[in-house]
Amino acid sequence: MDTPVYQKTVNLEVIRNPMEFVMKCERNYSASLQQIVREIIARPGDNKIIMLSGPSSSGKTTGANMLARFFQKEGYNANVISLDDFYRNRDDIEPGPDGQRDFEVVTALDVDLIQSTLKDLVEKGETMLPYFDFGSGIRTDNFAKLHLDKGDVVIIEGLHAINPVFTEGLDSDCVIRIYASTRSDILDEDGSVLFSKRDVRFLRRAIRDYNFRSAPVELTLSMWAKVLEGEDKYLAPLIDIADYEINSLHPYEVCIYKETLSQLFAEVPEDSEYYKYAVELKNKLEKVTRLGKDIIPKSSLLREFVG
Repeated sequence: MDTPVYQKTVNLEVIRNPMEFVMKCERNYSASLQQIVREIIARPGDNKIIMLSGPSSSGKTTGANMLARFFQKEGYNANVISLDDFYRNRDDIEPGPDGQRDFEVVTALDVDLIQSTLKDLVEKGETMLPYFDFGSGIRTDNFAKLHLDKGDVVIIEGLHAINPVFTEGLDSDCVIRIYASTRSDILDEDGSVLFSKRDVRFLRRAIRDYNFRSAPVELTLSMWAKVLEGEDKYLAPLIDIADYEINSLHPYEVCIYKETLSQLFAEVPEDSEYYKYAVELKNKLEKVTRLGKDIIPKSSLLREFVG
């Protein structure tokens, strides 16, 4: 577990010199990725297949692209592939006990296609990639061709990427597994947990859903328990097999979310079953010093959530 962060310290840093603190947080995160890149490059072997996994709102997509840029700075071509494009057609995913199609389960993905894609990349140096249209719920196979030259890196990112079922039969030396998430709690002055690691991810998801999906916060609240259930069932048991872990927490980020999310939580009606948690988070945000999102660097992982 990573070292917890004290919100009192964050507030003091934000008040004293907000830009300096923001950039310090950004540099620390970038440095952790750069160190992993250097260690992976030092590993024996040619092409490397990096399986980047993490729970909802852990920053997988941005983290994967940042890793790719750091590989490129070191002189290595890096390609990013999303497991989202390997979903089975929506109508082929069987409904669960509640009647809803479960997109959190591993078998919602075309496991055979993922295996053959990775095998082709390792053995032949090229493959055809699919594309999944979330609007229609239909996957198009052979959508784009990917060719690897000697030394190229492939980063596969997705909730289940760390699952060894996808890399069965591959040379273990060429496969690297990375787990990314918010790995630190944010503590109150008395040492109690103010925002848990999961709280921070919920704040990220809530503001992202509002900004990019026009989703009311009550809808995000209604889905959160099922999201966590899927993570506990399919992801948590595999964390220990990761070669590296990334802490994507940016300690100043709750200060960014304060204004917008305080307003959204205040709109949750009292008769909602999610009212208590909404009020709890709103009260916790009252202890946070506000920061405007304009201070966030354009290249920051947080742009994935706030735009």
